[in-house]
Parts: sequence; C-alpha cells; structure tokens
Amino acid sequence: MITMVNRIVMASLMIALPMLISCGNVQKQVTPRVTNNNGRVTLECVVPFDDIKKNEAFQNFEKDIKSTFPDYNIHMNFVKGDAKAYNTKIKVMLYSDMPPDIFYSGDGKFTNELSSAKRIQPLEKKLNDINYWDMAIPGAKVIGDTGHIYAVPIDEAYYNVMLINTKMFSENNIKVPENFAELKNAVKQFNENSITPIAVGGKDGRAVYNMIEGFASTLDHEITSKIIRGDDTFSGKSFRQGATSVTQLIQLDAFEKKIQSISDEEAGELFYSSEAAFYCTSSVNLRKANDQLNGNVAVLYYPALARIDGSFSKNIVSGGIKKDSGLLISSLTNYPAEAAKIAVKMSKYYNKYLYEQQGDGGIIYKLNSLAWNRSIAKGPEISELTRILKQKSNVNTGIFEANISPDKEKSIEEASAAFMTGLLSVNDYLEQMDITMKSK
Repeated sequence: MITMVNRIVMASLMIALPMLISCGNVQKQVTPRVTNNNGRVTLECVVPFDDIKKNEAFQNFEKDIKSTFPDYNIHMNFVKGDAKAYNTKIKVMLYSDMPPDIFYSGDGKFTNELSSAKRIQPLEKKLNDINYWDMAIPGAKVIGDTGHIYAVPIDEAYYNVMLINTKMFSENNIKVPENFAELKNAVKQFNENSITPIAVGGKDGRAVYNMIEGFASTLDHEITSKIIRGDDTFSGKSFRQGATSVTQLIQLDAFEKKIQSISDEEAGELFYSSEAAFYCTSSVNLRKANDQLNGNVAVLYYPALARIDGSFSKNIVSGGIKKDSGLLISSLTNYPAEAAKIAVKMSKYYNKYLYEQQGDGGIIYKLNSLAWNRSIAKGPEISELTRILKQKSNVNTGIFEANISPDKEKSIEEASAAFMTGLLSVNDYLEQMDITMKSK
C-alpha cells in the first residue's frame, strides 16, 4: 500500500515539475517591481519586450510621466517572449503575490480568459468618468462579447483600402474611379495599355476576403457587425453583390496573371514597382507605398457598387480596432481609478510616438485636439484618412479584427482563396461562409 502511495506521489511530482520549473523561469525574467512607494501611488505596468515599437516607445515613459503625475511611482516592466510565452508569464504574475496593475494583451481570447477568471476589471465606467471617448476616434470603442470593455485601446487601427499609383493614372489619362462602373472602365483602359490593373494576393484568402468586404461595406457600413450578430448573412444582398463585383473584375482580367500563386507581399511588390495601378491592401502599407512611389500614391476608398438614396456612398472603410486588445487593469490593483488614468496616458503616449516618430497614419486619437507634430513629412492622403475616421458612419467593422474564432478565420480564408481561383461559385462561396459562421 505504501509503495502504491509513493508511486502516486512520484508520478504527481513528475507531472508538476515542468510547470514549477516554468514558473520559476518566468519569475527570474521579470524585473523586480518597486516596493517602497514613499506614500505615493505605485503602479506596475507590463508590456512585451519583443514588441519592438512598444519597447522603443516606452523607454522613457517612467521619467516623462513624472511631470504629469508627480505623486505616482510608475514602474515599466518589459517581459520577454513571443505572444504565447508572454501570455503565460502574465498569467503567472497575476497569480503571484505581486500582480501587475496594468498590462498589455494583444490576444482577445487571452483577455476573455482573464475576465472569466475575474483577474481583470471592466473599464467602461472609469473611461466614461474621464471622458476618454471624446479623445479617441469613434471606431476605437469596441465592446467585447461579455458586454463590457476590458481594454484601453492602444494599437493602431488599420483599414481595407485600395491604394493607387497616381502617376500611372495621369500618364495614361485615366480618371480615378468614384464608383464601380468607373472602376470597370479604368480596368479596361489599363488593360488596353498592357498594364495590370489591380494587384491583390490571390493566394492569401484574407486579402481576397477583405476586398470583398470592402465592396460590400459600400452598400451597408454595418454589414459585418450584422453578420457577426446574426442579423444578416453572407448570402444576403450586400455580400452577394460584393462577391459578384469581384467575379465581374475577374472576367475583365482585372487582376495579375497566375493570381492563385501570388501572395499579398508579391502583390505589393507589383504595385511598388509600378507594374499595377491599384493595390487592394490595408492602410498599414500606406507609408511604405508613399516611400516606394516617391509620393505618387493615394488612398482610394472602395468605389460604391450602387446608388443609395439617389447617390453613391463615399469614403467607406472596413477594418478597425481589434476587439479585447489593449491595456488591461488587474482586479487586484490597489489603485483602480489611478491605473485607468495611467493606462490612458500610456495609450496616448504610444500613439504620439507612432504618429511623430513612425509617421503612422493609423493612430486612434483625434488629432485636432492634440499638439502632436510629425517629424516625417505627412502626405495629404494620411490627413484625409484621419479625417474620415472621425466619422463613425464611415467605418465597417472588419471581421478579422478578433471578431470571430481563429478556426472560423482560417475557414473563411480558405474559402476566399478557392473562390478567387474559380473553385467555388458565388453561391457556393457564400453558402460555405454562412456554414462557417454557424459552426461552434
């Protein structure tokens, strides 16, 4: 009997040993926090070390924050590891005797896991109390599946757009299209001049889907939100017209040859090398395109597919903030209200860095109320993009912004790639997408 008990104990220790070792290693990699607060509010803030931009942005945060919050001790902790390792280390810290007050999560699933375990607290009241939403673009307010907001948004927001080579339009005397009929006409003209009209990563189903979503959102800027809620389907009118419009472009030879083998990166190179006039992509590539084409680039919001109320909708974008991603506040913090203020300060500090030092046009704050100055020349297309994003009615929620499960994302990518290569008809494609959304 004793031998059997000993075997059970030894087996249990062998199973637990890797976990204990892992936790021990995690603690060794975490910088010791400030314990002597001298009567001041002391907050531990954790961000990923391996995120280069965040690492660079927050290097001087501890020092810079003192002028605004002289009675606070702020300790920045940069935790090493890829996304999975980082999440594991955060979880260990939260269950330790000194949990962080503020920490970053770029994983909506991880955020939901922590909220279910009551390790983080909802922030909607705290953010409302400090009038946070008056500072941020309307699309930054993303409510999670629980009906609560657990994250102070911090990351850039990117949108599905077409980029155009303005020089190619002017040299070939082709009108920049304002609606789908004009887009088809431009495609025909570029083909006549032996120029590839539109570059898109046909091999990457996500790029294909985003293009279809972009067209569909010109008919209904809430179409994706409705599909996610179950109030509409991919087989409905808007997405059906979006997919049909792409088949019309395929029939016009609008896309590059051998599209089934072209990745998004390769499609970008076609555009940057002036081999294609349009590029269906994300606004994240706007700065690179501007550099590669010596400023001869502009954002083209997806041309409207049909008239609505007697006119064409303009400047509709699809994409936005990732759900449940940003700065979270531990439920165990001694200073919840103060932590919320510092999290907002961190978010603004990071976005200022992105705008001023990185030349990023995807920031989530309204520039007209901020004295931020770019060190990099700002093109008019970036000013126009930030202006458009102030208007909530212009933004359609992107389905790939952590709004569905990874398995559903993969299924939609595969179906979209098959559709682009002719393996699925419009009906079969939309039906498969509807089945995906109904799956668990």
